[in-house]
Amino acid sequence: MTPHIKHEIKSKQKPFRSVDIPRYKLLCDKVISLVSNAKENYYQLKAEGTRETNLAKWYKTVYELAAAKDCNSQSPADVAADLAERLQQSFTKPWQNANPNEIPDVGGI
Repeated sequence: MTPHIKHEIKSKQKPFRSVDIPRYKLLCDKVISLVSNAKENYYQLKAEGTRETNLAKWYKTVYELAAAKDCNSQSPADVAADLAERLQQSFTKPWQNANPNEIPDVGGI
């Protein structure tokens, strides 16, 4: 959590205490957006560059990030199926809006 996000969380408390609900909701949305962007940047930086330089390290990083929650209450088969589903989603998400009738430009990937 960055100092900027902490500051924004504190700043949303003032409208909450003064019952300024529209402003409070606006600031809540801003905090949610900031946290979401921070998570996205963290995950991108965590595995950035290792796919080309060290494939084993890249796979291990992706595996650790995908299995970050505590899975002790699930059977190993459920954990593997859940992990496989999350990995599948992470690899197919960039292509979900692609037109299946045109050949995509993969130069930027």
